[in-house]
Amino acid sequence: MRKYIWLINTILDAGKITFREISDKWSRSCLNYKGTVLSKRTFHNHRQAILTELGVDIQCSSMRENSQYFIANQDEIENNEALRWLTDSMATETLLLENRAIADKIILEPIPGGREWLQLLLSALKENRRIRFQYTTFHSQSRNDEERTLEPLCLKLFKRRWYMLCQTADKAKRLTFALDRITSLELTDEAFEYPEDFSAKGYFANLYGVCQDSYSKPTRVVLKCFRELPKYMRSLPLHQSQEEIETGTCFVTFGYFMSPAYDFIQEILSHGNDIEVLAPVWLRDLVAKRASEMTMLYEKWEYSEKSVLCMK
Repeated sequence: MRKYIWLINTILDAGKITFREISDKWSRSCLNYKGTVLSKRTFHNHRQAILTELGVDIQCSSMRENSQYFIANQDEIENNEALRWLTDSMATETLLLENRAIADKIILEPIPGGREWLQLLLSALKENRRIRFQYTTFHSQSRNDEERTLEPLCLKLFKRRWYMLCQTADKAKRLTFALDRITSLELTDEAFEYPEDFSAKGYFANLYGVCQDSYSKPTRVVLKCFRELPKYMRSLPLHQSQEEIETGTCFVTFGYFMSPAYDFIQEILSHGNDIEVLAPVWLRDLVAKRASEMTMLYEKWEYSEKSVLCMK
């Protein structure tokens, strides 16, 4: 699979490229640690496998010797989030490997937690099999490793954590779990019927993050952003529905249609006084209440050298 992604990225980067150029790049690639030669037969086998397994069509401009190869359906990569994530991640990995001599000058964030359960969960998703696992919730005072048997629906990566969405056997509830809080997991022999009307992308379409609650229904959200924050919001929108409503001399107002649940509220609070909720009113009141509670937390603390020493 890594070779396939490398080949896709190589052609994407070039736009159009000859087989000789591809072969030359492969001979110098950090992935080719065995020093193998890319033959035309292997290349065409890769082309077919990439089309079959990933849906990416590598076409040839002509049948001549110096003909060029290109991605005929680049929109397939743009519209497929998993494939786009793979190509972007692989491109970054290749760059890091090629520049490992300066690894001490490159600072990375930790790898997402819960990776050890991914293979089992991917198998469960492929085969529509129920999973049995133990899970520690942060909402309990005790360890609370309760055993659960559920039906996995999808996986989602959010802020360096993997999450899985599952449904109960009676289809009555859908629940989200962080993979790094799973203490044991196994596939059962029980198959289940995957809901035909379920779409992972559709389920999370109105959400920021993974949390969904009973009162945060999809609604119109309006945020007023100050100072430098609008520039960041434009370059990395909070939500796919983001639109720019008004631009002032020192502010920009953005509109959204979404469910403002826990993760979204936490994101707003993290920006402090660079952001103001204008609508809906209940969300404005809730954020104001949280901000007031934060202020009280600091006001009641009498900061002094003595109090700091007492903490040590």
